[in-house]
Amino acid sequence: MDITSPHTALHHTLHQLTPVDDEDWAQLLMLAREVRYRAGEAIFHPGDRTPELRFISQGLACHYYIKPDGTRRNKSFLQTADVASSLSSMHTGEPARFGCEALQDTLCLSLPFTAFRQLCTTHPVWQSLSQALLTRLALKKETREADLLLLSPTELYQQFCAQYPALHQTLRNYHIASYLGISEVSLSRIRARLGVQNAYQRHM
Repeated sequence: MDITSPHTALHHTLHQLTPVDDEDWAQLLMLAREVRYRAGEAIFHPGDRTPELRFISQGLACHYYIKPDGTRRNKSFLQTADVASSLSSMHTGEPARFGCEALQDTLCLSLPFTAFRQLCTTHPVWQSLSQALLTRLALKKETREADLLLLSPTELYQQFCAQYPALHQTLRNYHIASYLGISEVSLSRIRARLGVQNAYQRHM
């Protein structure tokens, strides 16, 4: 089955990080499989081992932690060309400390991490792309940590809207509040102060 076309956006986005020609792209497709997740379905749970490297092709997912008191804290939102996997679990084989949920119907390209590492040794472009992805992740994490330490809740919300302009009107308040580390009530008050008009999508 030809699985190239549903992954055109993924190929294009990865190509912007490191040029990936059609031959190198075909090598990845030979090793990978399509996996579809319905909105609300777990891609993996906290405590699972995650030996698979999953590239998001279409849809939206979220990495999240479950705190000792049972509350959920969203770690990051994942869109096209993001990786829905635990880096530490892939490298060490230990259980992941966080989980991943599809927030919309989501399509992934998934392959064993061991197969991807082997691909990197035989195709230098994938080694270059791996480094580019790690650099992008590190920069994203550094920005996220600084925002959480230095910004007020209102500034965090404004930063979220700037970073995810297509999401702040469509995501449930629960997911946004969990990402910002505030309650849904606090989020509603921030929106009211800023004059944000949208349907209040309270978590049920």
